Amino acid sequence: MKKYLPAILLGAFGTMVLAAPTLAATSVSFTPVNVSVNQGQTFTLTIGVNPQGVKNYTAKTEFRYPAGILEVKSFTFAPNWMPLTQPSYDLTDNTNGVFIKTAGYPGGMSSAITFGTVSFLAKKSGNGTITLNNGNSLALNANNQNVLAGAPVKTVVTISASVPTLTAPVIEPTKEETILGEEALVAQETTPAPITSSLLASVGSVVTLGTNSVIVGLLIIVAILALAGYASYAVIQRTRRKNLGK
Repeated sequence: MKKYLPAILLGAFGTMVLAAPTLAATSVSFTPVNVSVNQGQTFTLTIGVNPQGVKNYTAKTEFRYPAGILEVKSFTFAPNWMPLTQPSYDLTDNTNGVFIKTAGYPGGMSSAITFGTVSFLAKKSGNGTITLNNGNSLALNANNQNVLAGAPVKTVVTISASVPTLTAPVIEPTKEETILGEEALVAQETTPAPITSSLLASVGSVVTLGTNSVIVGLLIIVAILALAGYASYAVIQRTRRKNLGK
């Protein structure tokens, strides 16, 4: 038995080496894994493929989404992918919420790479999940073996109700208001200007006696009053003398 042990170990090691590529599982990812948007907004979901060091040549992704609140608007493959458009390999069903895309990668890919980007419309408020259908998705290696891992892949979506924008109403003036406004404007325009300034100017002119100097005007007034007083005094004295002479 001992002489056959090295041969048995060597055979087991060789089997493990040959089986290693088959055991390497390709994973699919969704980015982001959580989405929060308002009703009426759009968002994008990026699908990634990671062969983890083993060349893959074809990838097919199928995911389900709640068609009541989400709608697929568009899909864009990442560079170098060659789409397959045959039935059951390419589908956008916004009624039942099913999306399928398949493509080959010339020369194969062995490291993480972007498969494509999906654009969604948030139709109404609510919560839902975009989930990869592992049973109908695949990643083929050089031997056309499906090496896709069965791990669950999903993105949780939360859609909030949109808040309506309140707009202040514009009140148009009625015909009667327009006429009243015009009449008020005419009345303001025909209102006579205040006469205070002209009255003050007249009083000032009288006080200055046309000399444009208040002091000179006052001196003239005092002189006139003095002459008037003197004249009155002279008349009174003359009248007294006449009365005494009689």
